[in-house]
Amino acid sequence: MSSSYELHKDNKGTFNFSLKTEDGETILVSKPYFSKGSAINDISELQHICNYENNYQRNVSAGNEHYFELQTPRRKIIGTSPMFSTAESMENAIGLAKSVGTTKVINSH
Repeated sequence: MSSSYELHKDNKGTFNFSLKTEDGETILVSKPYFSKGSAINDISELQHICNYENNYQRNVSAGNEHYFELQTPRRKIIGTSPMFSTAESMENAIGLAKSVGTTKVINSH
């Protein structure tokens, strides 16, 4: 299995996508979109900006879990990672996002 973007339409009619690694691990989830085209536009933008370190905002939740947000240069959040128990795990996920985020594979469900 190759890395991919998984594009979903939920029961409310909105779309979202996730970025998955080769082994199926989800490393990034988008916000909801009202149109499929808007979601695909942000996937395209993510493919172009994922390699730039300054686009990753590192955060710690109130529960002391680590996560990151991938932002455009204008600071629009495109996706948010799952929660990680350690900063090291989060950094590993950022490394994965950089390496697999350029994938052109988009699976629509």
